[in-house]
Amino acid sequence: MDKQKVILTTCLRPTEDVKIRRQQLFETEQNIDFAVVERKKMSLPALHEQHQLPVLVVDKNRLEYYPSGTDSSFFFHPSSAVFRIKQFDRDGHDPLIAIARLQEGMTVLDCTLGLGADAIIMSHAVGRSGQVTGIESNPVTALIVREGLRQWIEGYSPIVEAMRRINVQLTEHFTYLKQCTSNSVDVIYFDPMFEKTISESTHLDGLRQLANYEPLTEHVLAEAKRVARQRIVLKAHFESDLFERYGFERTKRKSSKLHYGVLEL
Repeated sequence: MDKQKVILTTCLRPTEDVKIRRQQLFETEQNIDFAVVERKKMSLPALHEQHQLPVLVVDKNRLEYYPSGTDSSFFFHPSSAVFRIKQFDRDGHDPLIAIARLQEGMTVLDCTLGLGADAIIMSHAVGRSGQVTGIESNPVTALIVREGLRQWIEGYSPIVEAMRRINVQLTEHFTYLKQCTSNSVDVIYFDPMFEKTISESTHLDGLRQLANYEPLTEHVLAEAKRVARQRIVLKAHFESDLFERYGFERTKRKSSKLHYGVLEL
C-alpha cells in the first residue's frame, strides 16, 4: 500500500522546540510520506493550493491535520472522557464501564480507537494493573492520537495517567486479531464509524477524510470471539442492525443516538 503524502510544516511563529519536533517527526515517522515545507507566513489555503496535499501542522502543544479542500482541522482532544471520568469518580457510573463490566487489572482491546475517548475511559477503569490497546488503521490518525495521548496535559491527574497507559497500534483490527492467541484479552470493543454517525457530529468534520468506514464483519467477529475471554462490546448508531445481526444484547439509551450491545462469551 502506498504511503499517504502529507505536507509537514509548523505554526506561523514556531519556537525552536516546534522546529525540533517537526524534524523528529520527519525522521522517525515511517508510515507517512512527509514533505517538509517551511511555513514562511503562508496561510493554510495557500499551502493547499500550492501543493495540492493535506497539511500537518506542528504547533506548540499539538499536531493539527488539515485535509485538502477544507478549512476543518483534526487534532487530539480527550473530549467527553474528561467529564465522564470525573463523573465516574464522583458517582461510580459510566455506561461503557458498566456494560463492559470493567474492573481493575483487566485487559481491553479497542479495535476502533479513532479519537480515543472511549479508550481513555476504559484505561481509567482497568487502572495501572490493567492494559488498554487501541487499534487504528489510518497512519495520520494513529500518529495524532498517539502523540496526543503522550503529551496532553489535563488538570485532573487520573485522566492524564489513563491516557499515558494506552498502547496504540497502527494496523487493521482483523490483522491484529489474527495474530492474537486465543482467550488472551478480557474485553474487546468495537465502535464502527459510519457515514451517518460522522455526518451528525460536527466536531468530527476534520476526521471525515481519515475515517475508516469499514463495517463490522462476520470474519472479524469470529476472530474477536476467539481472542476475547469474557465479552465483546459494540457501540453503534441506534438505527444500526449490527446488534440483531450478530446477537448482541442491546442496551438502549434514550438520551443518545448511540447504543451499546454486549456479547457474553
